[in-house]
Amino acid sequence: MEVVAFLPPPLLSHLRVVLSRGHSLTAVPSWDSLDDVVRHRVVDAAVIDVQGDGNGTLTGVRGFLNRHPAMPLVVYTTLSPTTLQGIVELAKHGVEHVVLHRFDDDPRRFLELLERLPGYALGDELLERLARPLSQVTPEVAQAVERLFRTPTRFNDTPDLAAAAGTTVRTLYRQLDSAGFASPRMLVRAARLLRAYSYLQEPGFQFKDVAQKLGYPDPRTLSRQLQATVGLRPSDLRGRIEPAEFVGLLAARLLECSREAGEG
Repeated sequence: MEVVAFLPPPLLSHLRVVLSRGHSLTAVPSWDSLDDVVRHRVVDAAVIDVQGDGNGTLTGVRGFLNRHPAMPLVVYTTLSPTTLQGIVELAKHGVEHVVLHRFDDDPRRFLELLERLPGYALGDELLERLARPLSQVTPEVAQAVERLFRTPTRFNDTPDLAAAAGTTVRTLYRQLDSAGFASPRMLVRAARLLRAYSYLQEPGFQFKDVAQKLGYPDPRTLSRQLQATVGLRPSDLRGRIEPAEFVGLLAARLLECSREAGEG
């Protein structure tokens, strides 16, 4: 998980503890910096505080929500009359997730909340659909595939997936083929396409922005992969296809070998 945080030092320090294993945290010093990170880098969630300069802070949060309405946001703050007023005000603007410092920020529960946020949840939904074939590979390979769908930009190609599983590319191909998967390369591609879909639910992102964030050399490459994998155009991903439908298309493509074998 890739998290960006605009927090005071005590809260930032605790969030580092929460994300200490297998997750990345980028701390920013200002709203402008927060915008810049969200626009140009892979981000699964933003964590912000409503303490500080009173109305100015609330204005900053509202502005961020207007610019990035699809970005999963968690308010992490200390309890005070000022913050309570701010939380009530932000709830009117759609903020659903609030964590209070020293009240309900137990690291395990806090992490569970972050991992249930929409962008991360799409990967988990696809993994649920792949649970049966994944049960047929070694635990190391299954765990590597899980990491792939939760942090797709950390995997550039099949060798990266093999390395995460602690095995060779040849063995990885053999295991996944036996379980009915199309190929390791298709898994890597599907993980990035799923993240592209998630980002394109953000009105502020153009297709070229998403391609750049995900490391594609140009938007045409991402467009070709989308068409070849699930038969969709970039415009189809924005408001024309529901998340569950897109996840289903990817799952079907990944398990083509299994389906074709059953039909044979």
